[in-house]
Amino acid sequence: MKPEVLQQNITLLRPNAYFPMHQIPDFHNGLIVRMPNHLGDAVMALPALCALKSILPRHCGLFVITPESSASLFQALPEVDAVIQLKQPHKFYSRSEVKEIRQLHPGAAVLFNHSFRDAVSLKLAGVKFLYGEPGRCRGWMLTGKFPFPCHRKGECSQSHQAMRYLAIAEALGGKYPQPFMPQLIPSIPPDELPDNIMSLLRHPLLLTIAPGAAYGAAKRWPHEYYTATAAYWIRRGGIVALVGVPNENGICTEIHSALPRNKCINLCGKTNLTELMHLFRFSAFAFTNDSGLMHLASALRCPGMTVFGPTDPGDTGPVSSTWKLIYAKEKCSPCLRRVCPKGNAVCMKKITPSQVIRILNDSAKELKLPLGKYFHR
Repeated sequence: MKPEVLQQNITLLRPNAYFPMHQIPDFHNGLIVRMPNHLGDAVMALPALCALKSILPRHCGLFVITPESSASLFQALPEVDAVIQLKQPHKFYSRSEVKEIRQLHPGAAVLFNHSFRDAVSLKLAGVKFLYGEPGRCRGWMLTGKFPFPCHRKGECSQSHQAMRYLAIAEALGGKYPQPFMPQLIPSIPPDELPDNIMSLLRHPLLLTIAPGAAYGAAKRWPHEYYTATAAYWIRRGGIVALVGVPNENGICTEIHSALPRNKCINLCGKTNLTELMHLFRFSAFAFTNDSGLMHLASALRCPGMTVFGPTDPGDTGPVSSTWKLIYAKEKCSPCLRRVCPKGNAVCMKKITPSQVIRILNDSAKELKLPLGKYFHR
């Protein structure tokens, strides 16, 4: 099947899962929300988080529990009043973390993850009312349960993950957010960034590429394909920044080594989340796999493009109408596997650099980017 180019605009939809209304009996000093561990999931939950803010009485605060690695995301969100940073998010909360929650005196908690440990830890912290999706033996601890149907492998979802988070918030009385994705304001201003990043932000044709994907190798577009696309952008007068987490540096190094050093900078593993937010805010365009950085870039209003294969575009596509999603549907996709069971990753390799470059050109024209004339070398 020929790759499709999709432009999603889930902000025009309503949650297609509805639950009975639950009125939280006592907020005490506020509402605390356990956000998902993964960056992409956390970004998709931001509209629901803002919807929950709308149900709070004036004297109450909105508090967030998140891994340390994602804290900057919520510190950039004006709606959040306090951030509890977990040092070990896959374990029970430490005594100091429990104490920190107790000092905030939240009357209720919403869990946007599926962990039994978090439910127990919040009860130990004195939070009386818990709301979230049941499962993993924690349903008996929840005041309000919101079960969603299981995702069928091989079928594209009709319910985006951001809408499922929002369905929980709306069941608790939250208002549909306007705008759908809140504005993120990084805690550090651009003029305090390192010089190498500042120089990138000044360029009118900065293409930021995130060629990794934490979930697994199956949803990574081949690095040599990224190299060909980046080389084309550079020949048109642009520059390229490569970003990702430290264990993706091997992929970024392969791409970087094949490109002119003065036109491509490898920042993989060398930036914090705040610096990444500024990079995406000032980029002319972003190009990624289905990853947390895709969601971060789209949330920051950076126009972009992404390739999908084994994962489900209907479930985790970018929450933005300015992103183009390239998808080659195979009989076995979306398989949601970390490693291609057939070993050939045909759903990703079928999307060629020439097809991506054509779409990149179309996007540049739509955005009126000052790309120069393309000369073959």
